[in-house]
Amino acid sequence: MMKRSMKALAVIGAAALLFPLVACGAGSTSSGKEITFFANNTKEAYKPVLDGFAKANPDIKIKFTTTNGAQAGYQQTLQTRISGGQLADVFVAPPEQLSVLVKNKVVKDLTNESFMKNIGDTNKQQSTVDGKVWSMSTTAWSNAFAYNKDLLRKAGYDNIPETWDEFLVMLKKLKDAGVQKPYLEPKSGLGAPVEAWIGNDSSGQSKTIDQQIGDHESSFADSYTKYYEQWQKLFAQNVMSSDVTGLGDDQVRSEFASGRLAVMPSGYWDVKPFKQAGINFAFGRIPMLHKGDESWAPGSADSGYAINAKISGDKLTSAEKFLTYLASDQGLKAIQDGAGLIPSTKTFTAAIDPTFKEPYDLYFKTGHVYLNSLGWPVTGRSTLRGETYSQLQKVALGQITPAEAAKNLDAKLKTLS
Repeated sequence: MMKRSMKALAVIGAAALLFPLVACGAGSTSSGKEITFFANNTKEAYKPVLDGFAKANPDIKIKFTTTNGAQAGYQQTLQTRISGGQLADVFVAPPEQLSVLVKNKVVKDLTNESFMKNIGDTNKQQSTVDGKVWSMSTTAWSNAFAYNKDLLRKAGYDNIPETWDEFLVMLKKLKDAGVQKPYLEPKSGLGAPVEAWIGNDSSGQSKTIDQQIGDHESSFADSYTKYYEQWQKLFAQNVMSSDVTGLGDDQVRSEFASGRLAVMPSGYWDVKPFKQAGINFAFGRIPMLHKGDESWAPGSADSGYAINAKISGDKLTSAEKFLTYLASDQGLKAIQDGAGLIPSTKTFTAAIDPTFKEPYDLYFKTGHVYLNSLGWPVTGRSTLRGETYSQLQKVALGQITPAEAAKNLDAKLKTLS
């Protein structure tokens, strides 16, 4: 998955979940009608939102802060700020941490707030703990395969094939046609198609495959080995080099934007930078394992916006106005324009760039998105997700087999239970 390390779906950092919270010290440091906002994206990404809110509410000042690095860095910084009594008035609450935030009484109950009325049911569900909604998730994300149209034509293709074996054949043809980099994944997103395959295979079951693993009714060894064996074909057939174990998100993105890379896992957030790069590109499906499988992709509702439970008076009123704006048509358009996130509410119809039409129809319209970590134990999700990348790096380097990687995940899960 290439997201939000990028946005970031590289949700690593168990310490962020285990770091002790000090609820009594989690008060805000702003005053009056100035509110603080701590987010897991750049100020540039939020500029349309901040400018739009300032225009609609000139009497309220927002002090914006963020952190560098992947989602894991944000989670750790969030915990540090809470423990130090520096929690912002409004902040992004990662779903991996939400139950801990609720337990320590640092987030306000948003269940019956007026700005929640148009939030999508799936987004609400991800933000729910103990039957109450604690954050407002307004957008959703999905991976897709970005592809360079000009490079694909060199091998006689105009889009991504439907099945994995057909995709591997295309990558070999690309290499034979002189494309030195047919396909790359970043080291913090290795195994990008695996969640798509698991999503499809989970769709007909009462519990997802990962919920079964989390409930100890199955194991990674029993469930994941066959998927990892399919993914390993990228190396066995020499269409992706083990060098990917050293490539970060930005490096892979740079290779694509420069026109040297044919296919990469990506998402809607890359539409703008790829257009600015001037390449001829589009986004396509993630190939499934079998002909006739339904199309699925890694994805979920995005992290929601939460309000500090310790604020009151003007600050609370201002924070509520900010969330009201974020849920409005103007706010939703602003976050889509700035951060490349796709609004997912009951009433707003997003204007989707034509380059992303195929995955939008396949995944957003159908709800066919899947995030494996949502089925794992809450306090172990971040650590376990990081471990999947670590194990797949070893597979890519030929140090262990796919079966050993899955077995090692079971051993890690036992330490987290």
